[in-house]
Amino acid sequence: MKTMNKFWKYFLNFVVLFLLVTGLSYWARTINDKNEAKQAAQITYTAQESSPLIEITKCTSKKVIGTATNDMNVLVNAIYIKADFYDESNNLLGTEYDEIKYFNVEEKAKFEIDYKYNNVARIEVTATNSK
Repeated sequence: MKTMNKFWKYFLNFVVLFLLVTGLSYWARTINDKNEAKQAAQITYTAQESSPLIEITKCTSKKVIGTATNDMNVLVNAIYIKADFYDESNNLLGTEYDEIKYFNVEEKAKFEIDYKYNNVARIEVTATNSK
């Protein structure tokens, strides 16, 4: 009988601890998601409006997603989408690239640029022929 009582105590303690840890993990993720959304809302970005045409479709606190349209009337073997990241004082934090290969005329190509910089206030996205 003592063994069964001991088992139920440990089982109940395990269940309570599991629920507590699960709840705290969910709460922490929710707060982190809200902070990332708040940071992303404060970032301003500009995209190159000349050939190739670049359009940013989504910008989060750790990723820039968009499309590039080849309006240059020539096949491009490789082109790099370049993102420069700046802080509030307009200091360059870093640069990241995504490569688009075999960019046909009038083709739209998606790009994704991940970054790990903190305190990003502004992002400039352009196209270049080399890194």
